[in-house]
Amino acid sequence: MSFARRDLLQRHYTVHGKDQNQDPIPAANGMIPKTAGRTPIACSNCAKTKTKCDKKFPCSRCAGRNLKCTLRPTRRAAKGAARGQAEDGIVSIEPGAVQLGDSPAPQPPLLKPASPKDVVPATPMPGQAAPPMVDGPPSQFFDQPTSGPNVPAPGVSPGFPAVAGGYYQGTSHASYEDLSRLNKDNSEMPSPQFMFDWNPMQMSVGMDGLVQPQMLVNQDMDFDHSMLPLAPLPPPSADGMLSIMPTLANAANSLITPTETPKVEQAFSSLGITNPSGSHGRHGSRQSKHSMSSAGDVSGEMAQIVVARDSWTVFRCTPIVPSTFCPTTAKLNLERLEQTLKDHDGWATWSPQAEEPTSDVSDYLTVMQLAESTRDKLLAITQSFLHKALEIHREDATNSPLHHHHSPGARGVSNFVLLPPTRVLLYFLRSYANCSERFYPLSSRGSVDANELLHFYNDRAASLLVLLMIAAGAMNIPSVEARMLTGGLIEACRISLFDLIEKNIIMSGHPVVLHAALLFTVQAAWSGDKWQMDIAMGQRGMYFAMLRHSGSLEQRPVASATESRSNTDRLWNEWIQHESQSRLVYSWIMVDQELSLFHDTAPLFSVTEFGGPMPDTDRLWLASTPADWSSTFEQVHEFSGGFSSVGSGARPLSLRELFEHFLDDQLKPMGIEMTPLQLRLLLHPLQGLVCQYSQLLSCFSNPFANRNAGSRGVTAASMRQHLCEVQALLQRWFDLAERYLKANHMCSMMSTNLVIFHLISLNAVTNFPEIEKLARGENLDGTYQQLVSIHGRCISDTEEAVYHCGQVFRLVRHMPYGIRPPWWAGAIYRVGLVLWADSLVRRDSVSPATNGMFPVPGPSFAIDALTPEHPLIVRYLTKREGVPNVTRRDGTQLGIDQSSLILQHCVDVIDEGAATRFSQGVRSKLDRLSRR
Repeated sequence: MSFARRDLLQRHYTVHGKDQNQDPIPAANGMIPKTAGRTPIACSNCAKTKTKCDKKFPCSRCAGRNLKCTLRPTRRAAKGAARGQAEDGIVSIEPGAVQLGDSPAPQPPLLKPASPKDVVPATPMPGQAAPPMVDGPPSQFFDQPTSGPNVPAPGVSPGFPAVAGGYYQGTSHASYEDLSRLNKDNSEMPSPQFMFDWNPMQMSVGMDGLVQPQMLVNQDMDFDHSMLPLAPLPPPSADGMLSIMPTLANAANSLITPTETPKVEQAFSSLGITNPSGSHGRHGSRQSKHSMSSAGDVSGEMAQIVVARDSWTVFRCTPIVPSTFCPTTAKLNLERLEQTLKDHDGWATWSPQAEEPTSDVSDYLTVMQLAESTRDKLLAITQSFLHKALEIHREDATNSPLHHHHSPGARGVSNFVLLPPTRVLLYFLRSYANCSERFYPLSSRGSVDANELLHFYNDRAASLLVLLMIAAGAMNIPSVEARMLTGGLIEACRISLFDLIEKNIIMSGHPVVLHAALLFTVQAAWSGDKWQMDIAMGQRGMYFAMLRHSGSLEQRPVASATESRSNTDRLWNEWIQHESQSRLVYSWIMVDQELSLFHDTAPLFSVTEFGGPMPDTDRLWLASTPADWSSTFEQVHEFSGGFSSVGSGARPLSLRELFEHFLDDQLKPMGIEMTPLQLRLLLHPLQGLVCQYSQLLSCFSNPFANRNAGSRGVTAASMRQHLCEVQALLQRWFDLAERYLKANHMCSMMSTNLVIFHLISLNAVTNFPEIEKLARGENLDGTYQQLVSIHGRCISDTEEAVYHCGQVFRLVRHMPYGIRPPWWAGAIYRVGLVLWADSLVRRDSVSPATNGMFPVPGPSFAIDALTPEHPLIVRYLTKREGVPNVTRRDGTQLGIDQSSLILQHCVDVIDEGAATRFSQGVRSKLDRLSRR
């Protein structure tokens, strides 16, 4: 028997008493001698299976089954060992410490580090050098912080009681369930018998017997590789590997803590994140009050946001991590907002990047200068919003810096919360006017005037709207400070918006409140922050109900003001009031359409609800004077016979009426001229029809297979026929769009309309949830036959799908750099996954048939560089001839049969646009899928 083994057994069975000199080594006959006057107990294997043990070493049962026989110390023996170690100087337990008796002590033990002479030497593995001696307890093998409010005493594992000097001694096996049960109920503590056994723990072990960080993070949970460099890595071991656990040799001869941190929590803790699952961790341990407020950033990004990307409820092409394992970010966003608002010097010198996102386009609206009284009022209300939000999210509100003063954290940083300088606020408002207002046009007279809002409306409601405008503008700026400002303002405004409605339910129908709620929903839904995205989807139903209950969806007759037609200024103001209501209502309808489209759900609004008139042309909405508005109104609503239309109350049709004429194909014969916004709204009911029939078809095992008989086949054929009818309606809409473009130039709204049209058409020929399941590798057996079958369920018309994907690429890349809808990266994600799914079988289905002897029929062409009326596109769709490619940034073409390169091409396209949290999150998912 080796010296290490003998010494280990000696420490297990040494007690201070009359039998302390008894030889603990098994006798020659194999019987285990009595220790401290007690009969030896069964070995660990027999005790675990509850079978009779002959108490030999090894016992006959373990020897017959070729099992590792492991001794178990008795409770009294372990007590004696602990007392012996304390007297020898190994560990000292102060009065009141937890012992192995039946009465638990109220306090954990205070441990003293062991001296080097008391550490059990480890037996080296074959072919390895002997490990160096470690000065200190075995807990130093782990990568744990050495100081701080959350750090336990040396040798004490957080969340576990200190037993027998802080370490569980023994060599028996303990399953993960046993350890979890132990942590839940410390009063039912079993005997000190826990040493690691890798089999029941189901942990990933490397070739050298070490648990590697990559195994915990990337294989089991499939986290992003970019997360690993964030963690403070432990020093390398002798063989150069990153070891977070002792080797198996050390595990057999060293005293170690009883359990390993669960894989997910350890990955988070390595990033500096405490207890990601909320108030209770995986073992039910309570979250610390002093958890880190922020973790390491990647290019200024919070690590918590990066970690939570795998738990998004949308854009899920990577393995899904449950939301309970993700750190919440609401409190962190508020603290970062507080931090950036204190950095007065930082904002005083802040300036955007040299290449501004909106530098290539002219200003869409004029942003009015902020008056001094407006800024003062906005600052005071912002402080109250931040104070209330921090009070809600912090466990102890009295610790908030807003309650009392504390020492500043850094030189030059004040404790007072101030808004950024006026020039910075105006820059963010200008960014909002150039970006958001192009897609949700809600500011009249061609200007954004915060002074008017704060002067004529409720102070808190108007301040919410202005702050969300600032946040929307900062959301498009690729800056760390802008992201800190945006994330915090969204959360603070969300809480105050809900509080405002709770205290005064009448405000739920106020136009300013509904406008602020719309901006919050849009920003949160495309923020790239998992928790903000989730709460936006959860609260949109509440805001939709508020909109319905306000009566804004219903038609309200507008009386003609013949007696006051000469008062153009009054007519203009009344028209703006009615037009503002229409634009607010139908902007909510666009939000409903976008969220349902990318979440693959049916819209919450029905076309039959829209009885109010649709918004009028932008020329009237942006008129800056009553005279301009009056002359434009005469042109837009021209009456026959020379009668003036001003003051007549002429309004556009409602969406319900327009859709009725559209179904009857009467728009062209009636000469109805449509605006880009009206064309956009007409897509809402078409999208609902596509979603309805596509979901019904997905209920069939093979909806596009030919079925000759049976009611099931008749039902599937009927659903396919209805879907074809909706596709014909989509083509009718596209004809109306081409008719508009022949007489008008392409604008941001029209480009967005065409992108949404192609995405809806893509949903008619694909099953995107099935494509994401394929990307995650769910229910795959690895056979080519199954892949072909799944491909048939995912894509019903390959040429049609490829055509729409190419058009989305073309339209998005022609949009200005920073003037894109907030979800544009999601559109690239969807078309990229469709092309990727098609490429999995395209090469095998085309190349083997030609056998390399004959070229593929038809010329090759760039599917993302040609317009729909191009002859090559028409030939590809009608005769199914041609080889489609995509165009790289350098002008070269890439075949769509290369799956990994297609995804990397999508990553490059996303890199061409403005970098936001959402676009970077989508980019990381595509990049990880391409590397798998």
